[in-house]
Amino acid sequence: MPESGGHSRAEISRKGVALPVLGSQVSVPIRRSKNAPRRALVLGVIQLLIIAHVIQWWITGSTVSPIEPSEAMEFGRRGVINPGFIFFIAALLGTLFFGRWLCGWGCHMVMLQDLCGWIMKKFHIRPRPFRSRLLVFVPLILGLYMFVWPAFYRLAIAPWTQPELTWPGFSVALTTGDFWQTFPGVGLAIPFLLICGFATVYFLGSKGFCTYACPYGGFFRPLDELSPASIRVTDACDQSGHCTAVCSSNVRVHEEVREYSMVVDTNCMKCLDCVSVCPNDALYYGFGKPAILKGAAKHAPPRRKYDLSLSEEIAFACVFALIFFALRGDVMRFPLLMVAGLTAVLTFMLLLLWRMIGRDNVNLHRFLLKQKGRLRPAGLAFAFLTGSLTLLSVHSGAVNLIFLNAVRHDTKVKIPLEVVFASAPSILSEDVDENAIRNPVVSACRLLPRGRVQPAYKPGNLGASCLAGKLSG
Repeated sequence: MPESGGHSRAEISRKGVALPVLGSQVSVPIRRSKNAPRRALVLGVIQLLIIAHVIQWWITGSTVSPIEPSEAMEFGRRGVINPGFIFFIAALLGTLFFGRWLCGWGCHMVMLQDLCGWIMKKFHIRPRPFRSRLLVFVPLILGLYMFVWPAFYRLAIAPWTQPELTWPGFSVALTTGDFWQTFPGVGLAIPFLLICGFATVYFLGSKGFCTYACPYGGFFRPLDELSPASIRVTDACDQSGHCTAVCSSNVRVHEEVREYSMVVDTNCMKCLDCVSVCPNDALYYGFGKPAILKGAAKHAPPRRKYDLSLSEEIAFACVFALIFFALRGDVMRFPLLMVAGLTAVLTFMLLLLWRMIGRDNVNLHRFLLKQKGRLRPAGLAFAFLTGSLTLLSVHSGAVNLIFLNAVRHDTKVKIPLEVVFASAPSILSEDVDENAIRNPVVSACRLLPRGRVQPAYKPGNLGASCLAGKLSG
């Protein structure tokens, strides 16, 4: 007997279920963005300029310091004004007036994510954006930690805790002879690309790193809300949705221009793909009222959907913090951007693992992790990978805690220079002796009788405790 729609059960099982066809307006194909190849060209030229900069340093032995925003950390630490600091200030001012154009047209991390997304699309992988209400503040917190905290510590906290750590004043350093001094080694390049490129895009969406890990974006987002420049709309808009379909920043463009006559989402990176593909040329980049003064929506704005409940948000924000501090320490020495990307990815993986425990059906893109209460092979592999990365993070955190405990005791070991360079062993005070014993690092230095100092020992990192802790077993 024919089923609804005039198709027999056999036809449905053979051909699939027939769906109603929407109006012809929706079936209009989305045209290619003219701005995508232009942006790729600009980003490519920037990479060539970086390569030329490195070659010039390699040939001459001296060059302009890296023009990289991370170099601005030296200003907060030691008051150094370098090209990276000047560039970062210019980028902040540019964002304030023109919006987040630098992210879309000049950032190598955006280029990396776009490239990874393009490769995944060739394999028919279309990552779904992860949406969180609390973790979006991570980039701002990281930015404050990188650029503001060092200066705040020196000026407000160090005078009470470390009086010797005085503010050195301002200085200018525009050139360098050691271009790679502040960059990680080549050995970290491949894992960095895999984590901050493919992994963040695959698990968190096309701009996952920008949304949940980039400290520069933490400053750019609030400045973009103050910028008078934005994507705006004319009366020719017919809500085709093409703009939203091509937006790689996960902005619901058609909804925003409908409600506010402009894009107010600070994730917008002004790549202008939405402008290029609009079938009625209704979108344009222009100046007007900033997003912060957008006023009330014309209609009830669509309710923003998140992937986590509020209780889950709080729990996994704490998980994010624990993983970050476990991986980021004086022992492991991973670059901060790499740690931020890995933390965001591992937090999402733990969320998925948590859902595998509590739900009957869980999938990750095309992979079924759990179906009807039973783990699938992909689920077992995912659980093993997530567990392994979690154990490595726990190990890293334990090592960092041991090191911090060693430093705490080491700061209490005060040995006068006349004792250090004495020609004969000296007896230490009971307090110094006790802290040297409690220092977990001195287990590698137990050579001399308890409480004796080796003459003319040169202190290094944790050197005071090792010096005082030449203990007998």
